[in-house]
Amino acid sequence: MPPRRRNSRSSAPVVDKISTLPDDILRRILSFLTTKEAVSTIILSKRWTHLCHHVPNLRFTNIKLNSVQSILRFNQSVYSVLLSRQLSGSNSINDFHLHIQYGNPNHGHIHGFPHVIKWIKFFVQRGLQYLHLDIGTDVYTNSKFPISIFTYTTLVSLNLCGFYIKFSSNGFQFPSLKTLHLMTVTFSEVKDFVLLIAGCPILEDLDVLGLTCNHKDSLTIQEYKSLRFPRLTRASIREIFCDFPAKTISNSEFLSIDTIMYSDDELNRLKLPCDDIYIFHNLTHLEIQDCWDTMLQLFHLCPKLQSLKLGQKYNAAMWDEDDDDSYVVPEPEFVPQCLLSYFRTCTIEDFLSRKYEIHLAEYILRNAKNLQAMTIRCYWGMPKLEKYLSQCPKASATCELSVYIE
Repeated sequence: MPPRRRNSRSSAPVVDKISTLPDDILRRILSFLTTKEAVSTIILSKRWTHLCHHVPNLRFTNIKLNSVQSILRFNQSVYSVLLSRQLSGSNSINDFHLHIQYGNPNHGHIHGFPHVIKWIKFFVQRGLQYLHLDIGTDVYTNSKFPISIFTYTTLVSLNLCGFYIKFSSNGFQFPSLKTLHLMTVTFSEVKDFVLLIAGCPILEDLDVLGLTCNHKDSLTIQEYKSLRFPRLTRASIREIFCDFPAKTISNSEFLSIDTIMYSDDELNRLKLPCDDIYIFHNLTHLEIQDCWDTMLQLFHLCPKLQSLKLGQKYNAAMWDEDDDDSYVVPEPEFVPQCLLSYFRTCTIEDFLSRKYEIHLAEYILRNAKNLQAMTIRCYWGMPKLEKYLSQCPKASATCELSVYIE
């Protein structure tokens, strides 16, 4: 029997392509990992130990600490990482992401919170730019949030989840902050929230979810007029349980809200032309939850609106088929400028086929001259709704109407 030939492929040496990459690219790859995952790579070689210590960010996410011992061990592990970085000559930290859930809020308050503050101060002294803190709301009901954080001038992005904040002065400045995300944050007063965002002159992205203010103070006319956010182009305002100054988001190009910043009286008094303070001159994309009955009036406030997305999860959940369905929103005296010029796409979700909802869809079809697509997702009545709307007069000959059942 002739000898068997060796497979040339099986005899080829294995090439470690990852190790051939330059250090900068490898550090970039490691920056997408949590710190625990990045540290685990040091078993590969001495080179990886050096790389791990020079990753410009620290990420501790989804950490659950249910005992004092687990809190102390975690604290020690963070200090160990910091010490190893210092010994290797790495002092720069650009990004610190901390997401911890303490099983016992009191243990977190006593054994965890003071160390978190030390870490933040340590990083800020080394040029921290991105800070993300999520440590659980219960811990901070007993802890005074470190106001000193609001004096860190190097921060570019600040993401806070679950804090109570009270200011004792108004000297807070974030000259470099471009992104501010607040989730389930409670302020002592509305003015405290305004002071925070007023100290961000170049803010571009504001995302607020679950904002609460314990005391309903009011801004003076002088304070209200002094608000200036010329670069704020993207804002998401949801689940707000206090008065919100609409002027803070009036320059937005993208806006997502589930509450109306105007009272019914203000909308009823609206005349054209109206005060610039109430006009979203740059807004092109709008997402709204549970505010359909005021949409016909809101069109006048968005003269350049191109895209609209409507939803009503709360109304849909609370809807009763025995509810009065006779209410129809009166049409405005003038067709809004956006419908005559810029409006292109409309998406309507959670459609219940009530009279004022059908009237809204019909009004848009009848007046939006450049409408390209209207998409409706309804709970029932799809065949009748689609047939009815398809027979409605349309200002745009090229509009595509699509109706789906959810």
